[in-house]
Amino acid sequence: MDLIIDNIEEAIVKTKKQLKQNLPDLKGIFKEVESCIAEEVSIIQTLIADGKEVIPDISYKDIEDEKVNQETIDLIKKRGCVIIRNVFSKYQIDEWNEQLEEYITANGYYEQCQEKDHLDQYFNSLQSSKPQVFGIYWSQPQVKARQDKSMAKAKAWLNNLWVYKQNSNTVFDPTKECSYADRIRRREPGDNTFGLSPHTDAGSIERWIDKGYQKVYRSIFEGKWREYDPFDATYRTEISEIPSPAVSHVFRTFQGWTALTEQGPNDGTLQLIPIVNNIIYILYRALLDDVPEDSLCGALPGRALDTSPEWHALSLKALISIPLLSPGDTVWWHPDITHAVEDTHVGKNYSNVMYIGSSPLCKKNSDYLTLQGERFLKGESAPDFSKEDYEVNFLNRATMDDLSDLGKKQMGFTPW
Repeated sequence: MDLIIDNIEEAIVKTKKQLKQNLPDLKGIFKEVESCIAEEVSIIQTLIADGKEVIPDISYKDIEDEKVNQETIDLIKKRGCVIIRNVFSKYQIDEWNEQLEEYITANGYYEQCQEKDHLDQYFNSLQSSKPQVFGIYWSQPQVKARQDKSMAKAKAWLNNLWVYKQNSNTVFDPTKECSYADRIRRREPGDNTFGLSPHTDAGSIERWIDKGYQKVYRSIFEGKWREYDPFDATYRTEISEIPSPAVSHVFRTFQGWTALTEQGPNDGTLQLIPIVNNIIYILYRALLDDVPEDSLCGALPGRALDTSPEWHALSLKALISIPLLSPGDTVWWHPDITHAVEDTHVGKNYSNVMYIGSSPLCKKNSDYLTLQGERFLKGESAPDFSKEDYEVNFLNRATMDDLSDLGKKQMGFTPW
């Protein structure tokens, strides 16, 4: 359900007043949170200085063999992110990468993109004349990757990191997936147009104003921040979003992408603040007295939630680039995690990825599938994105015939 707000500034003022009334010791609480985040930042900086890994790193085979130990799981929950290696073979990925290039060039994507003048406003000011993020959703490689059994197993494992059942209430089914169509990135060497500043997706001002989000963060807004469990799914599927092509309308346990080429630091790739509780710092920071009463640290409706030097300098000290990934490796991050994209690609090869997150079966996601299925059949852009509709007449676009039995279930065309 969309969140419609007529007067944003008035809503912010009213909400902040209500939240602050429930937090009489806000300054003291924030000092505690600030100290906690500072400690995490220090740990991460020390690990980097010592040349040690920060982001938990496991292999897909460990998931298959059920060999991921509890210590690693605890670290994943603390960091809010994980790299899963070798979900796909290099042979398969290389084939898909070549097919994607052929799909783009043979169908005249670049020429159409120039004509449409970049309708996707989220990336409009960041793109060069040659795009780096492509508004395609239904190529055969994307569809095959989403419905692949290895991908399904990896997602089910990730979903099971969450608390998805409380008493008799089941929030989602961790073993069943709703396929969420997203785009691809093909970032060319030398590109300096596609850097994305640190931000969090899945809502900006909604995280304070929306009643569903207030329930998600209930322990935080009651001053009991130490009781907050970022992996408790209760109420996560009940949030509402301000309508925008920049905001996801599905519940993702993890955002993610699959590497189509080798890439790592300085290749214009992903950066993360691997502190899952940083969202507590962000939520409280906006309520302090030095922030204008009609502002949430500059958060804008219908946009991603910025993590900025002006308001969040402490946690930005922990912003790091992901380590070197090989074709077929995947990276995943919690929906509250701040992430960014390096400003410049100084590497020598393309830095290509398919955006594939984890969206388990629940009513919120099933409702979205109804809209997405209609777009798929017509070859139109997915519902959460600008209606550029490049693929309507594309040759070799995936159709119902390309969906496996699992893929049809994930797309909502057949029941589980």
